[in-house]
Amino acid sequence: MKKCMLIIFAALITALFSPVQGEAASLQEIFLFKATAETEKGTYHWEYNSPGNYEYHAKGKALHGEEARRQVEKVYQQAAITPDSTKEELAQAFQKTGVPSINRLDIRWQGPEGELYTWLWKNTD
Repeated sequence: MKKCMLIIFAALITALFSPVQGEAASLQEIFLFKATAETEKGTYHWEYNSPGNYEYHAKGKALHGEEARRQVEKVYQQAAITPDSTKEELAQAFQKTGVPSINRLDIRWQGPEGELYTWLWKNTD
């Protein structure tokens, strides 16, 4: 009986704390997030490397620290990246963040399990 309860308890804990495939992981749960958007007005770059290293580039300036963290978290939350995300969905999400018209978008994301995903979107208009 104890063994059965222990197995059920372990299964429950695993289910509760494992990331759901379709649910976006927070920055603190992932290893890497890099996104580069090429626009007519310049290149924008957001980067997060675990643990707690943030970088943001826009209009010829590179930011680190608190301001970079705010910029990276804003775009990351808007994108809501999951392993099932499509490049089209991500391009739409980035365009909604206020970045000028995007010509090319390159995203690299290393999820909670350590797997690396890459999306490359090019505007065909």
